[in-house]
Amino acid sequence: MTLNDPSVNATNQIPRADPFEEVIGTMKNFCGMVLLSFAKHGRGARDTTIRNFIARGMVSTESVHRVWLNGSEQDAWILHRSLLDRLFHLHHLAEHDEFEAFEDFSFKKMFEARERLLADPDVGAQVPHSLKALQDSNRPQYKVLVQSGFVWHRPKAEEIAKAMGLGFLYRHGYDYASMHVHPMAFDGEWDFERLIKSPHNQNKPDPTVVRNTLLAQSMLMQEALNSSSLRWRGIVYTFIEQIRSFSQTGSQDFGMTFLKIGKVWPEWELCE
Repeated sequence: MTLNDPSVNATNQIPRADPFEEVIGTMKNFCGMVLLSFAKHGRGARDTTIRNFIARGMVSTESVHRVWLNGSEQDAWILHRSLLDRLFHLHHLAEHDEFEAFEDFSFKKMFEARERLLADPDVGAQVPHSLKALQDSNRPQYKVLVQSGFVWHRPKAEEIAKAMGLGFLYRHGYDYASMHVHPMAFDGEWDFERLIKSPHNQNKPDPTVVRNTLLAQSMLMQEALNSSSLRWRGIVYTFIEQIRSFSQTGSQDFGMTFLKIGKVWPEWELCE
């Protein structure tokens, strides 16, 4: 660590408390409340997919934070890229009302992946019988889907980002993170230093990826709630906006808003 690192106390070189632990923990609890609202009031493929996107996004946000804390900024960017991909997918699905098509696409892809596994002479015999039984039960649905001529293609991240007016998210998030997904000549430089140096002499990874992840998850949640069949209270959007403010300015206003929600929830519904 260096004295220029704001997370270090200049007097004794002891790291300060993690600045992201509280906001991510609060955001996780808030997501739990939202997901329970979906469980109670949601209906159809649209709300189910949206619910799952919120849950997966929150877990990805936690994972980015944990990986970053462990010192691997590069892996954190890889996870950040997957979160942005989920945001772009959600916008496309909502814009074109393709939630049911996406559900069929996901079923078809998963069935075909399992079928390849079962047909592989090297590993097919080791597959649990339960998986074979699952394939047999799903086969009629798969045949109907194929015979119908069903086709759906994943949207392209760059095109969706431009359509959203958020090309910077693609250029400085998704595309930048792609350099960490695919091998590069300078891969491992940071890891080399981290593995040979004493933990007390290591610089803390740059926090940009965590801040950007909080921003991306807040955008995914807003996109999700706007696209759902439910109507949400204004304070829900206030909390999301305050998470976004934290990622940009460090404002702690989200804490007070969450306390207000917690005092009246679950008697006071977050949606209708």
